[in-house]
Amino acid sequence: MEVSVKNLFLGSVFSLLWFATYIFLNNFNFGLPVEQRTQQSIMESGPAYEIQPGDILLIRGNTWVDEIIKLVTRSPYSHVVGVIDPNQVVEILPLSTTRFSKIQDYAGRADVFTCIGLSNDDRTKIVSNVTAKIGTTYDYHLIIWEASRFLFKWVWPYEYKDSGICSTLWSDAYRKVGIDLCPEIKFPVPGDLANSQMLIQTRSHIRQLSN
Repeated sequence: MEVSVKNLFLGSVFSLLWFATYIFLNNFNFGLPVEQRTQQSIMESGPAYEIQPGDILLIRGNTWVDEIIKLVTRSPYSHVVGVIDPNQVVEILPLSTTRFSKIQDYAGRADVFTCIGLSNDDRTKIVSNVTAKIGTTYDYHLIIWEASRFLFKWVWPYEYKDSGICSTLWSDAYRKVGIDLCPEIKFPVPGDLANSQMLIQTRSHIRQLSN
């Protein structure tokens, strides 16, 4: 019953967001894409970058939920996972808790971003911060907060404790080691991380995600 209620709630929220998004994009010309950094082909980026713990993978999802997120945030990215080791990432998804997943699950849909000047000690602490969140729940209220920010330019006071969304899971872990990937954005979405001045894209559209 709990899952059914969550499904009904999530479906209703995203249906409303879809409807509101189309109204705003059609009537107020918000449909222009936000400025994105120049994408560099993996073939042009020199030697293959070795993915490291703490690196962030921005995902180009293709489900109906992903399409809504990309439409609302005007970004090609709809999801964030982060690297724990050569075979694993940690993520959180709707109707799920924070969990380990296989890195290969995102082969062909992920762009790899790394933080400029990140030390090995920082990477270890970031991974520790994220893995400490295993089992925490998804924050549905924060999704509504994000929708309000993008659709209506409303930024209302909000605090969360143990829950979060995919992008805040990792941005919070970075903040705990003193690195703010999006200094002016309290709760960044995947598109915000893509535009972070602290991150550089090292590989794009990669088909193999292991070292």
